[in-house]
Amino acid sequence: MTGRGMTGRAHAADVMNRAALSPKSGNHTLDAEIERIRREARRRFGSFVLDIANPGSHFRNKECRPLDNRVFEQAGELGLMGFSLPTEIGGEGRDKLAWGVVVEEIARLSRDPGFAVLLDISVEITELILSSGTPELIETYVPDLVAGRRFGVQGAYESRDPYDYHSTARLEGDVWVLNGAKRFLAGARFADLFVLFLRDEASNDMLAFLVEKDDPGVTSVHMDTMGMHTMGLGQVILHDVRLPAARLVWRADALSELNTYARIRRTMSACGVLGALDGVIENCVEALNPRKRGGRRVLEYPNVERSVGEMRMLLQSARASVYRALDGTRSPDRDPYFDEYATVAKHHASECALRVGQLVMSLQGGEAYMSAFPWERFMRDILGLISGQGSQEMLLLQLGQRTIVGLEGKRVREEAAERAVSKLADGWWALHAAAHGDGEEFADAVAAVVSAAGLDASEADGRGAVAALLERAHALVAAVRAGRPPEALPPGPEGLFEGRLAKLAAGAWGLLVCGVANETGLLARLLEPCTVREAAEDLLPPGLAEGLLEALVAASVVRRDGEGRYVADEGLERVLIGGPRASAFAARLRRALDGGARLRDGKPVAGRESLTGCGGEAAPLADVLVNSLLGRLEGLPELLDRPGAQVGCAAGDGGRSAVELARHIPFVPVLALEPEPEPVAMGTAGGDGEVRIRTDDGTGSTAAGFAAGDFKEGDRLALAWLPAAGLSGPEQLRAAVTAAMEALLPGGWLVLPCPLPPKRPLGAAAAHLDLALAGGRTPETGEVEGALTAAGLGHVRTAWDDSALGVRLIAARRPA
Repeated sequence: MTGRGMTGRAHAADVMNRAALSPKSGNHTLDAEIERIRREARRRFGSFVLDIANPGSHFRNKECRPLDNRVFEQAGELGLMGFSLPTEIGGEGRDKLAWGVVVEEIARLSRDPGFAVLLDISVEITELILSSGTPELIETYVPDLVAGRRFGVQGAYESRDPYDYHSTARLEGDVWVLNGAKRFLAGARFADLFVLFLRDEASNDMLAFLVEKDDPGVTSVHMDTMGMHTMGLGQVILHDVRLPAARLVWRADALSELNTYARIRRTMSACGVLGALDGVIENCVEALNPRKRGGRRVLEYPNVERSVGEMRMLLQSARASVYRALDGTRSPDRDPYFDEYATVAKHHASECALRVGQLVMSLQGGEAYMSAFPWERFMRDILGLISGQGSQEMLLLQLGQRTIVGLEGKRVREEAAERAVSKLADGWWALHAAAHGDGEEFADAVAAVVSAAGLDASEADGRGAVAALLERAHALVAAVRAGRPPEALPPGPEGLFEGRLAKLAAGAWGLLVCGVANETGLLARLLEPCTVREAAEDLLPPGLAEGLLEALVAASVVRRDGEGRYVADEGLERVLIGGPRASAFAARLRRALDGGARLRDGKPVAGRESLTGCGGEAAPLADVLVNSLLGRLEGLPELLDRPGAQVGCAAGDGGRSAVELARHIPFVPVLALEPEPEPVAMGTAGGDGEVRIRTDDGTGSTAAGFAAGDFKEGDRLALAWLPAAGLSGPEQLRAAVTAAMEALLPGGWLVLPCPLPPKRPLGAAAAHLDLALAGGRTPETGEVEGALTAAGLGHVRTAWDDSALGVRLIAARRPA
């Protein structure tokens, strides 16, 4: 007993009733809005459905007779046909969410599930004519459609690709001649006019025509169907139908308009299914209410309660999907041709209706199969509603295609955005190379950049201006890093150079502002649109922030939205929200800024953390190793589980790579070869990761070459991690590979992160100079694979590469 002696069932009913009868004042949720519209629909149109549309429904269905046209005229008089149409043509101008709720409520009250669908079809046809923008068509047909004096339907279906339609249109002088057949039209038997989609014989484009039922050569044919007997389903046959050009609704690309029409029809079709679903559940429970078995009410049996509960769950989940689609019709960013939420709603509501139909058939027993009861009709009719606006398989196919294209497009945008920032570095390195002059250090790499940049002797006269520009650039970086940012952005390259040099200088300045904006957090703040004041708050002086933002816009890294706010390129989101990719992005920017300073000032190499695949780039590579490659490196998961197995890391980057490997492969010790006994990153391992350090054993190994020979036989390595950029030459590469192979367990894997230079010549030369300044090099083509094969390793392959990151992973396996 629950409260005042009520049973659990009574208490639940009491709570539901009080919730329904006592809505909270001031409630502005979507549910509250929908409930208000639902009550309005019942108040305004409930009597019409119950007293006018419903009587005779059973026998109309039995005799396959459609509704009388006068019903739609009465609907027009009540304002039902114009509920969602523009006020300029006599409608009420309500939005599609409100209209969808009205369609749902009418379908719930109606004894004929197709009635609400027919109402919406005529409304959508009116909108099709309005969207044509042709005054003659609008003035001739729209007033009668809004008033319900005429009824219109759309005809596109031929069970063929639109560009392979058999139904065609041919222009003869000023007259269009139409031939063909549309096989499946709701309302075809009583419609006054049709908007038909046909293929232009001359251009193969899709066109749309407005055809009247009384046009010579137009024949409407009855179609026998399993269900939906009162929807007037039929075929329209066209034989040399001659129409004036004024009847052409769209002169080109009618397929786009058809997709727009189908987008909203799909949503409204789901609303009709939802209403029918709600109605049949209510009627089913009411029909079971007086029944008793064994002296107990049927509704008190647990199995019946369970079935009713499942029906309620299906109803509510269908509602959630449909209402989300309806709410999405208000979004200004909605795709004009394909609505994913509408497609999901249509599919899900239909699946729910099918399952509810099965449950109803089970609960109603023998009556469910008798045509005198409504249950078998629900099953027949709901199957008809499901087939409209795309079969279930077609909906899934479209969603699958959309998902694949969307994800591929997202990946392309992300890679393009990162490559765009990388291209800015081309100009950065070109200017530094030009300013470097004839210095001996890194002479070959510098000369390669100058040559690839196309800078000739005539442009060398601008070396002083280049040096001054770089002086301002590095002064800005130093000031920001010292916590003393200037009040404004220093003067950039505008107006200083001409031709090729001007373009390179613009790219260099773009790289500078991108690096500064990323280090200060300004760029990450632009994940959401910001004004200058919002972007600068607690970060930078407003003047400097504004200068950086404008420079970022000029570099196409940031754009302005419709309200003039600044927002980062959407492709950069994955490198700005945090995580491994963001770490690598920041490392590349910082490496470019620091490398330029080293070249300009002649500073020594700052350690191995700037090498390709090391330092900040270790995090995404460790993530890829575990989440993309682990299952593709045959036998590695089992080896990692062996007692005493270790992971070897020969990055020598202050423990950064070892820590990332330990974080991503916990419970397996990581043996890190480091030039220093206390690597700087050891304090960040955390979790269950364990890093064991092995340093210089007194044999004289250096920071640039310590890895050779430092792995030892007996280390029991399941995996060895060996960044190739840190190995000074082919000889050291072969020695390091041999030592790592001997330390591997039989079946163990050696993975080498290797530089993957851009294909563009200047990008490749700049990457080579960047790496040389960090004390590394790019192995020659085939050099790494040759060393692995010579050491006796097998399964040598490029296991993964990322052109935006500029890294590839070469893997090889020690024979078991």
